[in-house]
Amino acid sequence: MQEIVSAVPSAEVTGEVGRGTSFEVSVNGHLIFSKLKLHGFPNSKKVVEEVQKVAAGGKAEEITDSESPGCNLL
Repeated sequence: MQEIVSAVPSAEVTGEVGRGTSFEVSVNGHLIFSKLKLHGFPNSKKVVEEVQKVAAGGKAEEITDSESPGCNLL
């Protein structure tokens, strides 16, 4: 969240408690990422880029790839 606020100071970033396995990112009510759909977390740079694009007047687009699904056991 801090990365978004640093890149777009006018952004209002909020969080909500959902299902234990869910993690979703929406910009202006438009879902751009769902962990339930992609089975991993978003690349934070891509989230920041989408927020910057919307702040500049562009349209939010869905992030279609994910990072590691979370915990890796070695």
